Amino acid sequence: MKMDKKLTRCYYDVKDVKFGSEMSLEDGVLTVSKETLKEEVRPLLKAVKSVDFEIVKPGENTRIIHLLDTLQPMIKVEGEGNQYSGYFGDPLMTGSGRTNLLSNLTVMESAALPWDESSASSGLLYPRDAILDMTGPIAGMTPFADTFNLVILYELNEGKSSIEYDNEIRNIGIKTASCLAKVTEGHKADREEVFSVDEVNSELPNVVLVWNSQNQGPYSNTFIYGHPIDNLVPTLIHPNEMMDGCVVSGNYVWPAFKVPTYLYVNSPILLELYKEHGKTINFRGVIFGRSHNPSNWHKTRCAQFAVKIAQYLEADGLIMAWEGGGNAAVDGMLTIQCAEKHGIKASTITFEFGGADGTEGILLVDDVPEADAVISGGSIEKPYTIPDMDRVVGGDVLRLNKESGGYFPPSNKALAFEQTTHFYLSGNQSGASRLFAEEY
Repeated sequence: MKMDKKLTRCYYDVKDVKFGSEMSLEDGVLTVSKETLKEEVRPLLKAVKSVDFEIVKPGENTRIIHLLDTLQPMIKVEGEGNQYSGYFGDPLMTGSGRTNLLSNLTVMESAALPWDESSASSGLLYPRDAILDMTGPIAGMTPFADTFNLVILYELNEGKSSIEYDNEIRNIGIKTASCLAKVTEGHKADREEVFSVDEVNSELPNVVLVWNSQNQGPYSNTFIYGHPIDNLVPTLIHPNEMMDGCVVSGNYVWPAFKVPTYLYVNSPILLELYKEHGKTINFRGVIFGRSHNPSNWHKTRCAQFAVKIAQYLEADGLIMAWEGGGNAAVDGMLTIQCAEKHGIKASTITFEFGGADGTEGILLVDDVPEADAVISGGSIEKPYTIPDMDRVVGGDVLRLNKESGGYFPPSNKALAFEQTTHFYLSGNQSGASRLFAEEY
């Protein structure tokens, strides 16, 4: 039977956010009841002692720290499955029906996760402090300086495991995002979009998106339909499934390279491919896999699986995107190489090195001769000084340089950084920032 999978996204544009006694959405103004949200998540509190909420608005002289995941508030009102399927219900197939989204709003998670060995994954895989400024020189590194952000502040009970903290923080975030979106029920949407790749034009080239996500254990993981992607071989998912939240991020170890859940649901690359579907290309789907395969043998196996699926879909072109640094780049480059050798043209977006002026040393962490259509997401080695801020959400001090014993400067003061590792999404691996490279 021919697939008939259409997803209607109903957007409710948020123009302002405030706290109040009851949850409501009136004329674009979202009123958030702290007590309602706290009551909603109270049954989940075990490793987490308590939660509180702060509102951060575009243009405010505000810094957010200890930032973990960022989610899209949405709720499925028609069709199979739920938003973020696999959480708070069975992992039913999503991607069809109607989903309501609070546009221009995010839910952010902020917690100072423990650094001790029992709570950190291992070695370099510990939760680094992620910094997001709403104004100033690093604001454009994320799309979230332009959104209203409801930040969940987590107070943790001591002595719990990394898995307990990780799972509970994620569940509270998803529950909060879903609860917020309930205010859209019964309201007329500001606008709607229908997404479908069912119709194919045989005169146009077929293009697939290959996406490899972080998978190295607690604090450095990704979930598909509520389950970690451990040992996952590349698998085909419908673009609409990703837009309905079938992929959820659990990666907090390298803020620069993180792809938050919000940017799986609203992937700029995926949405651009959708925009071109039926006009210049046929968007044939998302081939989803894991980065950080443990050996070259495993990486080659992963690349071969991905390209096999692309061949089965009769792909002429392949967009390669990945989450992570050097280890993940090898997976991506081997996939590009395999695709090109099998007659599929491939392109990718990646961060650069290059030192302060972009010309020093090796620019890419890995490359292959076949990678001849590479889009630069900008350099992660450019120095920045973040300025003083009037307000900081998340804590009074930054937590930096664990490897050398820790450095804890005031979070509201100016500070110089030699590179962008601690700046949220500065690696630009989802194509969502304003960073770019230009040849003069």
